[in-house]
Amino acid sequence: NFAFETALKAMDMEPSQEESLRILKAMKVLSGKAGIYGMIGGQTVDVEAEKKQLKLSKDQLLFTYENKTAALLQASLMIGASLAGADDNMIKKLEAVGYDLGIAFQLQDDILDIVGSTEVLGKPVGSDADQNKVTYVSFLGMDKAIEEQKRLSKEAYDILNEIAKEISV
Repeated sequence: NFAFETALKAMDMEPSQEESLRILKAMKVLSGKAGIYGMIGGQTVDVEAEKKQLKLSKDQLLFTYENKTAALLQASLMIGASLAGADDNMIKKLEAVGYDLGIAFQLQDDILDIVGSTEVLGKPVGSDADQNKVTYVSFLGMDKAIEEQKRLSKEAYDILNEIAKEISV
């Protein structure tokens, strides 16, 4: 709620009609990406699964990744673009970048939980396995998880390069 409160303070600056529409568009993104089919929903599934020691299916795990990390990154990119006056096509591209980076981040976190170090992770290596948490590595295997992480990262990079070419014209 504090995010909404803070964002709506932009209206205190008495924006123009165009700026007001941009703010409204950004608020729509924030409400969607933060809500039940966004960060709140993803976090709820994650916390409940951990609390009840449930083994999530691959689809449920992807749901948490999509609606926690990916939604957070998507919201950040899309809100900034909305406020800057980007068109819907540009915002869709940035939504895709946020998705790819969010899932790639979670995959990398799963990978590092096996092969990383406590210094890099900020938590004990192997903590997912110790807590019987399912990860994408447990579904895909290490090689496929690494391959998917790289594919998503490259896809995000390619979209960003495409955007850079569009805006530098």
